[in-house]
Amino acid sequence: MTRFRGSTKNNEERAGSTARIKFIAVLFLVLAAVFLARLFYLQVFKHNVYKKLATAQHENTQKLLPARGMIYATDKDGRDFCIADNQDLYLLFAVPVEIENASETVDKIITVLSLEQKEKDKILAQLKKNNDPYEPLKHYLNEEEKDKLKDLNITGLGFSRETKRYYPEGDVFAHLNGFVGFSEDKTVGQYGLEEYFESELKGKNGILKSETDPAGRLIAVGEYDMTPAEDGANLYLNIDLAMQFKACETLKKAVKNYEAQGGVVIIQNPNDGAILALCVEPSFDPNNYGQVKNVNFFINQAVSSLYEPGSIFKPITMAAALDTLSVEPDTTYEDKGFLIYGKDKITNAMDKKYGVVNMTQVLENSINTGAVFVAIAAGRENMKKYVSDFGFGTHLGIDLPREAKGDISSLDRKSEIYLATASFGQGVAVTPLQMVNAFSAIANGGMLYKPWVVKKIVKVNGEIEEFKAQQIRRVISSKSANVLRAMLVSVVKNSHSGVAKIPGYFVAGKTGTAQIPAKSGGYLNAYNHSFVGFAPATKPRFTLFVKITNPAKGAFAESTAGPVFAEVMRYLLNYYQVPTDE
Repeated sequence: MTRFRGSTKNNEERAGSTARIKFIAVLFLVLAAVFLARLFYLQVFKHNVYKKLATAQHENTQKLLPARGMIYATDKDGRDFCIADNQDLYLLFAVPVEIENASETVDKIITVLSLEQKEKDKILAQLKKNNDPYEPLKHYLNEEEKDKLKDLNITGLGFSRETKRYYPEGDVFAHLNGFVGFSEDKTVGQYGLEEYFESELKGKNGILKSETDPAGRLIAVGEYDMTPAEDGANLYLNIDLAMQFKACETLKKAVKNYEAQGGVVIIQNPNDGAILALCVEPSFDPNNYGQVKNVNFFINQAVSSLYEPGSIFKPITMAAALDTLSVEPDTTYEDKGFLIYGKDKITNAMDKKYGVVNMTQVLENSINTGAVFVAIAAGRENMKKYVSDFGFGTHLGIDLPREAKGDISSLDRKSEIYLATASFGQGVAVTPLQMVNAFSAIANGGMLYKPWVVKKIVKVNGEIEEFKAQQIRRVISSKSANVLRAMLVSVVKNSHSGVAKIPGYFVAGKTGTAQIPAKSGGYLNAYNHSFVGFAPATKPRFTLFVKITNPAKGAFAESTAGPVFAEVMRYLLNYYQVPTDE
């Protein structure tokens, strides 16, 4: 019996041992399955993630930055002059995890760099990011500033090379070039050609992948993979260096002398639409664009800003009437000094009354009521058609950003007052570019060209993209253009002051003194003075537009914009040694 009981006990012990072994075996199987499943997950599903992590530990990837393309102006002999270049400078950066004392570090930095309080506070905040491995502190340090900071042996500061856009001529080409500025810590072209041709100028980034040791150092004999950076293309302009300097210098002097709010000068080749010079005041230094307090200074008023042109619009009205045979130069009209449209009264400048006059005299004396007579003779539909055909109320397609369309919608209104005021340039809004381009069409015999600034783009591989003159449409017949040119020559020749006359040359042109509209309606006690014309009138070489914004001195454009026109045009004819034609 005793033996029987012992045998049972042993059997129970063996059974329990077997169960434990099975449990452990099952446990091992389960753990092995979990392990294998985890391994499968990591090796298959997470393969790319861990590959990237491993690669990051043994590879160094660097972005290779291209050199930005340069911009060139020209001269009469075809020589090129760089007006937008690149300058090698340095970026000061910090490794905050290595900075021992942020406040002391900032104090040491300001012994070398001139920082405003706002900049100082920003850098201090950056240095206090204890877990941050990289913070860019200050762009565009020169060699001297970099060396002085380096001599201070500040732990946690470093330098890297960077390129800054440099404009050798300062503010002279500001509104043509624009500038390269920062957007979310990336450099990008803003305004002007820098913005319009950003994709061509910036080039393409390259990439360098190289092997590194565990300490992150480059292995000289290690493998590497490099995609070279592609430098940006260079722009070559129609802009003439000497013309640009003369135009900008004369405009700047006039704005100062007449105590004006600003101004615009544009020089165009009337025979192909090429822009030869373009100046805007007030201007700015693109090398220090951050110091400009009013961002409106960046706006290219020649292309992007609208204004009511006043009497320089009368030749456009006359063109419509001449081309539709609605009037001829000797067609007469009796001016009584005013016209009544309901509650509105239209008068001439200084309330003058001229009596019986012909169409040439309407332009010579800039008679408002005479312009109304001409518009009515042409008819509303013809007026709208010709004004549109001359390029008003639409984009001309110039290769500069933010071109404004203008507003000629008043010609769509049925009330006669709107046609009447539009005839002498009131109630319609245009750009200076549209005005100079329209007068170029009159100068060249009636063909409207697309205005253009860039004549060619040269890529780093030598490929050249050339641009040619583009005809938009014929606006008026060559006969109508010739008649109108003669009338505009008479305007300059018989003007009271004779300010735009140039000895030896027939000059065609027209003044405009236009009241500035108020945003709330009505008009301000302020005026825009304009003069636009071309010479030599028998074979035009240059069309020149001048606008002086609200001068404090000089009541009419003849005494402000007129002298600027004469000085610049005289220079152009002499500079190119254009034969006299008078």
